[in-house]
Amino acid sequence: MRPAASSQLKHKMRTTFADVALHSFHLVAYCRPMDGTRRLLASCLLVAVAAFTASGDWPHLGGNSMVNGLVPHTGPQSAALVWQRTNIPTLISWSPAVSGDRIFWVRQTQASNPVTGPGDSVVYCISLVTGATLWTFDCPFQTGDWTTVVYGARGDRVYVGRGGNGSSSSAPVYCLDAANGNVVWISDAEVSAGSYDGMVFLENGDPIFAGNTQMRRLNAANGTTVWFTARTCSVSGNCGPARDGDAIYLDEAGPGGQRISRFSASSGQRLYSGPVMPGFLCQNSPFCAPGGLVFYLRTSNSGPLDQLFAFRDTGTAIELLWNVPAGHEAGGRHAITPDGGVTMMSFDGKLQVRDQLTGALRAESATSVRASHPFTSSLTVVDAQGRIFHNNSHGAGGFTADIRVFNPAMQQQWSLEIAGVSQGGPVLTANGSLVVSGTGALQRYWTPSCATGDLNCDGFVNGTDLSLLLAAWGSSGPSDLNGDGVVSGTDLTILLGRWG
Repeated sequence: MRPAASSQLKHKMRTTFADVALHSFHLVAYCRPMDGTRRLLASCLLVAVAAFTASGDWPHLGGNSMVNGLVPHTGPQSAALVWQRTNIPTLISWSPAVSGDRIFWVRQTQASNPVTGPGDSVVYCISLVTGATLWTFDCPFQTGDWTTVVYGARGDRVYVGRGGNGSSSSAPVYCLDAANGNVVWISDAEVSAGSYDGMVFLENGDPIFAGNTQMRRLNAANGTTVWFTARTCSVSGNCGPARDGDAIYLDEAGPGGQRISRFSASSGQRLYSGPVMPGFLCQNSPFCAPGGLVFYLRTSNSGPLDQLFAFRDTGTAIELLWNVPAGHEAGGRHAITPDGGVTMMSFDGKLQVRDQLTGALRAESATSVRASHPFTSSLTVVDAQGRIFHNNSHGAGGFTADIRVFNPAMQQQWSLEIAGVSQGGPVLTANGSLVVSGTGALQRYWTPSCATGDLNCDGFVNGTDLSLLLAAWGSSGPSDLNGDGVVSGTDLTILLGRWG
């Protein structure tokens, strides 16, 4: 039996006024004109009501519920480092989740089998703005548990646990308050999903976890099980889900190879499966594109059997559209582009973009992006401009990797060399930051976009920008957001509408 929840809760919290001030707020201003002055503003009473409003964040592996790596914002134009944390080294660099201006990340300081927690893999909440630690949470440990996982983050909730290592380790999910790390609830059942598997959210916030042998949907309000279903995965990891509306897609093992199966997100029922993809084991997860498209990188270092497959879900069946030879990857995560492309690594190691509907080659890198170590685990993100951020990591960690940035024509624009980056990115956030975790440093890269309302051009519309606008009240200049020659209530409304 696991101990009562109250005896399991171990967390500590550190905040500063500056960090709190940079969190998202809705502001209501009450102003009245002053007699005898040229402009407005006798007094302004600002009432701040905390309300989380972020959108387009990085909630979990794959960046969205389709886990297709496409984000609706623009990443950095160059390798401009904003901050780095070198005082929190980690043995394995795990993928961060980002919600609003908070990064949620596991720092692993012990690595053994069996795991010897607690204290081996602590959850850190880091300010995206400053890089400061806001709070930490040491996930409760029981013999047989695995390394702590940040499964995902959505709004004011963060989901962590110690499931993993295939189906050999199951543990409860801990739902934490994103603001302070306090436990909101502990799930009524254990999940076996681990660091390489991933999860997805429903529109109502319910999280769905898929592991080697099972898939479970939890109620976001209280952690109770909504449904549970058995599934089959050919290996012990990289068995994660992808979601398109009510459709949940999983890869499942069967006679002769793997199939893509569709499950109902509402009920958990398995509905139907696609044709067999020949081959032995495979350590990759499916991803989706609009229009019922599903992609699966079926590779196992099997020569001609290593292929990228594209399917269409007709609503009653999963049909094969095309398949092309692919380079071997284990734990590879590719992406779609905003103009109907899909990325992959070719058999000769070049990063390619192919047409989602036909498989036709659109563009490819001039040289190989393959890692110099034994195998490559592509981690790929595409921004709103169609630029491709690619990490040629070795999925198990311990090697230096290159993060390369390509334009839509696959011409390289810039790159980073990151030690031990493993699963640690690239992650693109809603304000256009690139977050990368290596074994020696957690880093944020960003170039100014100076969006409307971002008066100090730091990538956020927050209290600092509000102060600048109020200081310029009644005058003209950068705070005159609507260009009518005077900083007034109209500009204040514009700024508040872009808050976050």
